[in-house]
Amino acid sequence: MRIKELIQGRSNPLIINYLMNAGYIPLDHWVHTEEGGGRNLGEACHIYDLFTFLTESKVKDIHASSIKPATSYYTDNDNFVTIIKFEDGSVATLTYTALGDRAYPKERMEVFCAGKVFLLDDYKSLTIGGDKTPRVKSKTSEKGQKEELDAFANAILEGGDWPIPLWQQIQTSEIGFCIEEIIKKG
Repeated sequence: MRIKELIQGRSNPLIINYLMNAGYIPLDHWVHTEEGGGRNLGEACHIYDLFTFLTESKVKDIHASSIKPATSYYTDNDNFVTIIKFEDGSVATLTYTALGDRAYPKERMEVFCAGKVFLLDDYKSLTIGGDKTPRVKSKTSEKGQKEELDAFANAILEGGDWPIPLWQQIQTSEIGFCIEEIIKKG
């Protein structure tokens, strides 16, 4: 939310780089089931939602590439890279990997905008380069899930706009399905 506040009114596109060092999950884990959706549809989808939230723009183009595992230790969608271009000119990349070390941060995002760099490290700290805004720090990952549920409950109880516009929800799903198809085709 803090990044979104600080980029409001921007006049140029964003460059967003997101790394998800997801770690290995055994193939019999629920994440790999139809209900879990796999790593792309079940987990990376939240990052596509974040990209849409930050850009507030429709998708123009999607590219994805995954590594094909030489063994059955990983699935086809455990390790992939996506590039998403938005109509406003913004470009977002996601590197999603199960190959990394768990000692390394799980999630890291860099947003480049108007002479500033926003570095979100594991949803625990936000460092802003090119600005005197103080660093934001938390002992735990703050992903806004409680705040989103509160906003949703308030929309139901009090009426008003949904916390996430319907077009953004649909776009997030479409991005995930498109990337899933690209990964399956190889």
